[in-house]
This record gives sequence, structure tokens and C-alpha cells, in this order.
Amino acid sequence: MRQLKIGLIGCGGFARGTHLPLIKANPKYKVAAACDINLQAAEAVQKEFSAQYATTEPEKVFADKEIQAVLIVTRHDTHASLSIQAAEAHKHILCEKPMGLNIEECIRVAKAVLKANVKYTVGYNRGMAPLVLRAKELLNGEGAKRLIYHRIQAPFPPESWTHIPNVGGGRFVGEGCHIFDLICELVPAPPVSVYAAGGIFLDPDKVKIPDSGIVTIAFVDGSVGTTLIASAGCAQFPKESTEIYCGGKAIHINDFREMTYHGFVENGEGKITLAAVDKGHRRELDLFADSVLSKTEPPNGINKAFRAAQISFLVLDSIKTGKPAAVKELDLIKKYEKEKT
Repeated sequence: MRQLKIGLIGCGGFARGTHLPLIKANPKYKVAAACDINLQAAEAVQKEFSAQYATTEPEKVFADKEIQAVLIVTRHDTHASLSIQAAEAHKHILCEKPMGLNIEECIRVAKAVLKANVKYTVGYNRGMAPLVLRAKELLNGEGAKRLIYHRIQAPFPPESWTHIPNVGGGRFVGEGCHIFDLICELVPAPPVSVYAAGGIFLDPDKVKIPDSGIVTIAFVDGSVGTTLIASAGCAQFPKESTEIYCGGKAIHINDFREMTYHGFVENGEGKITLAAVDKGHRRELDLFADSVLSKTEPPNGINKAFRAAQISFLVLDSIKTGKPAAVKELDLIKKYEKEKT
């Protein structure tokens, strides 16, 4: 089997705990280089995966002609610049969310990727979770408008760097984008407006950007999706839950491990329970490898990446103004092609 030779940029806890175990189990991948600001962390990955080298310099990875793609798992404020450098070096890119910390960064990433004609995926994995895919299968062909509610709550320490606006982007940009993408994936129509209410629910002396709230996304077909994002959450309560209502039918997904569905004529009522929580990381990595090795479309490419990113920025605007915000042009590929001509 052909293997995708990747350079891992960012060897911290999330990369080691989530991505690397899945990469080790996937024969389509070969870790060729490990890069981190902490050389010891990079060397540990190099040793475990028999990578060719460890480095603290991303530029060395970008200049390596043997490396086909990079997996960027660094702090949020570096995502845009590293993605642009990777694209300019003609490396395919799988970058953890968020795409960037503002709309201008995201547009620059998109232009660099499209100019270089490389594959790009951002790490919105929840739309690829097995139970979400099963829900989409059940809903396939349903013409009725959809009402969706998603809850994501957990204790989110006020000391976390993700709450620093120019480093982590805040809760809505840094993690909310996951949920905005999930809701968009469950509706077969584009989003048209966003309304949000919320603010700082954690310690205001430590957190200077909204961390919690309720967000409503309206779609062109009349569907509506709402998510509650709570940073001052309860550790003893399940973190996430998704409810979908459509034409007298209902689906409930509990923490990406258990799903019940009701009212479907052919399938009736049913329950699916997985052996463990699966938020879609495995499928995301597999589809990204296929996109390079077999020249297929990448999961969560430029348009989907930009869609959820734009919504995350509009959430902050809406909380600030107290008014709905319109979703603007989403097809960056089409826009780029028009600009070239």
C-alpha cells in the first residue's frame, strides 16, 4: 500500500492522545518528521514512529521534498501562518481547528491553498462521527425543515490559553466552530444568518472574551440550528448531546456514543450504541489520506472550513451588537476562480 509521508507540526498532548494513535493504526500514513517548539516532545514522537528526524523548525519540514503533507496541531494563533507556509511549499494540509483567528487570516489561507492547488482539511471532525453519518442517512431524502439542538458543556478553566483573544481566539472561535460545522452538516441548505446571546460566564478578571452563550443559525430552507455552549459546565454531566427533529421524526445522539431514533417508517425506532465515544477523528484522517493518495476531495475543504469559521466570528459580532448577523459569500473556490479570470 502507498503511504502518505507526513510531517507532524505540534507534538503536544492532543496530537499524542488523539491523532497519533489513529495514525499508528492506519497503514496509509508514515510519520516522516516531527516538529515542536519543545525538542524533547518532537524527539519522543520521532523515536516512537521511527521518523527520519525531529526539529524545532517548521521550515525544515516545509523544505523537505520527501514530505507530502503536514499535520498542524499547534496553538491557534499559528494555524493560519503555518498553513500558508505549507501551501507555498506545496504541502497538503490537515490543520486542527480553527482555520484562523479572524476572517482576513482565513481568506489568506484559502487563497494560498487554492493558488498552490494543494489539499486542505480543517479539523472539524464531529460531522464525520459514525452516529452523525448514520443520522444523515436516516434523514436523506426528507424534504421537511429541520430543527436541531446541540449542547456542549464542560468545565473550561479560565486560565486556559484558549481564552486569550489573540492566542486562542476564545471559546466560540476555538471550539464552537466544531459545533457550527456539525449543525451545517445536518442541514442540506446553506446558512443565511446567525444570532447569539451570551458573554463571559467564567472569572471576568481572567477571561476577556465571551466564553458561553446560545447560538442560533438560520438556513435558506427555513431550517434552524441552535447550540448551547457552556464553559462553566458540570464535569458530572455528559458533555455533548444532539437532537434533530424533522417532519415528525426525531433523532437523539448522546455524547457521540449512543443514538436513538423515532418515527422513521422503514426503520421504525431503534438504538445504536458504540463501544466507545467516536467523534470522527478516525474517518477524518482516513479521508484526508485518500484525498492525497487517490486524488479525491478532502473532507472539510476550503469552503466548509470557511463556512464554520465565518459563523464563529459572526457569533462574537452578534453577542457584541445584540443583533443577527448575515452570513456572506461561502464559495471561496468559485470566487477565487472568478478573480483569476
